Amino acid sequence: MRSILKAVLIAVCLTGVSSVCARPFTMDLQGGFVNHASELSKFNLNVFGHWWFPIDQMFFVGIGSGYQEIDNESLVPISASFWTRLPVGSHVMPVMLADWGYLIGKYHQMFWRAAGGADIKCGDHSSILAMAGYQFLDNFGKGYVFLQVGMLVEI
Repeated sequence: MRSILKAVLIAVCLTGVSSVCARPFTMDLQGGFVNHASELSKFNLNVFGHWWFPIDQMFFVGIGSGYQEIDNESLVPISASFWTRLPVGSHVMPVMLADWGYLIGKYHQMFWRAAGGADIKCGDHSSILAMAGYQFLDNFGKGYVFLQVGMLVEI
């Protein structure tokens, strides 16, 4: 009886692993700037990327990381992310993004980001992304706006 249970367990695990491996590879990389809302003339570098797990063609969950400079302080964000395309249009689709995570730097802190933008299809498996959004840092109690442009690849 134990050998049958082991065989069933191994078959279920292999089926689960093969279905996860068969899922498409999706990632994005974007670059731009992030500034405090009252200091829009300053330039603080913002590079952010995500690895996405597609639920379907419109909904994605994933993890994100990148590099930011805010007031000459280097920060490395790590976040859980949600991204959705809105079903309007065929070549240019509106998108929404939400990130929630932790910033590693001089002042470690939690953060969240919300953004909207456009997914401009280049082909079957690539897009240009243009995003604008708001980022809130818990320790500073400040909100920051960001603009970024990048590429999305879906294989």
